[in-house]
Amino acid sequence: MNQALLKLNHHFLIPTPQLQDDRFVDTLVYICRHTKEGAWGFVVNQPLPNSVGALLADLDLPVSQQMMNTPAVDGGPVRIEAGFVLHTGQPDFKSSFVIAENVCLTTSKDILQHLAFGELSHYLLCMGHCSWSKGQLEAEVYAGDWYICPADLPTLFLTPFADRLAACYAKMGIKPERLAANLGYA
Repeated sequence: MNQALLKLNHHFLIPTPQLQDDRFVDTLVYICRHTKEGAWGFVVNQPLPNSVGALLADLDLPVSQQMMNTPAVDGGPVRIEAGFVLHTGQPDFKSSFVIAENVCLTTSKDILQHLAFGELSHYLLCMGHCSWSKGQLEAEVYAGDWYICPADLPTLFLTPFADRLAACYAKMGIKPERLAANLGYA
């Protein structure tokens, strides 16, 4: 397969048993941007003990009870102090870009006011992110470290965190209990 043809925007990555990075065990990674310069995305199935409401309250923004019950997400090991908002809708904020139809990423603080007033129906507040340098993700995929699954809005925003990985396995027809830790080549 030609590595130049691999485009992973708006796809999920699932680590295979052979991936040698403990930070990604049982994770589901959503890829937001994949170019010839590298890739980045977010772990979307690892809720944090901190709620969205608690994080917004720390910024003196109003919060609802629903936000106090909505966990922020451990988005990945890079810049864990930074918040990123994956959301449905349009890129109407200062620093937003479109990932796929009806999915955007916003990194500017102006979105937080909209979160505080309940103006976004589907969102994930991710603390930290995942990134790969030029050619790194392609090499990992071709080495067999990741399964690739097309992303969908229900899995990204509506499926309970604990069920997201299983939903992708089911979508791909994979039975995780049958996976082997090592690949063989003939």
